[in-house]
Amino acid sequence: MENSKQAPKKKHTNEQLIPYQWFWTNVYGERMGFVEWVKSRKFTILYLLVIWSMFLILGRATTKMWRCDQTWQFALACDNAIWMIKMVTAPIDYILSWFTAPFFHNGLDHILFVTIFGFLMPVQSFEMQHGTKSTVAIFLISYAVVGIFFGTLFNLGIYYWPDEVFFQYGFERSWMGGSVGFYAIIGALACYSKKPWVLLGIIVCFELINLTVVGISIHISMIHTVSCLSGLLSAYFLRKTKLRHNFKY
Repeated sequence: MENSKQAPKKKHTNEQLIPYQWFWTNVYGERMGFVEWVKSRKFTILYLLVIWSMFLILGRATTKMWRCDQTWQFALACDNAIWMIKMVTAPIDYILSWFTAPFFHNGLDHILFVTIFGFLMPVQSFEMQHGTKSTVAIFLISYAVVGIFFGTLFNLGIYYWPDEVFFQYGFERSWMGGSVGFYAIIGALACYSKKPWVLLGIIVCFELINLTVVGISIHISMIHTVSCLSGLLSAYFLRKTKLRHNFKY
């Protein structure tokens, strides 16, 4: 009697234009046990627990400088948010803010956006498919890229064109939240997609709607776009050099 070999399982995400998956499934589309599920999405679960605990205990943060002294909660958020001026006046604090700002959110709509459209969709999908360490690395790298790029842009802009409203706005408020990181993860997912332009095109369309219909500032759309490109390039580098195998565990 001949021994029949079992056909290897095929990852259903390899066939998708948008390689998202359900929160409770593995890369084969199968439902996971609780312990296996927790191990597969350690960063996603921990991040969501932390930001929602902070939001419920501290309340919403503020991005307005004039409100920072109104309550100790606002003061805490302001101390840990990204302020473009600190790139020049307090560079160490500026760098540290890349690691603290992702945990503060300035409203219920903000944290819901990060939770639903960020972590329950692209972030957990990428973490399941490519590992926790790769996810954390790409997430944090995006804040460094955004911090350096826009810190340089706004500080040079305000120096040479101090009356330009575009540059003034960059200094009038702080920057915080998890959207920078999850846009980077979307860019990383595009790198592994069959047709990367599909997912990237959706992001472009979404940001155009944000600008023309929702009415968010051009600054936020620019930050999201740069972050997405950061994730795309980071994932490409990890994939090309096979470093992702060292990050995954």
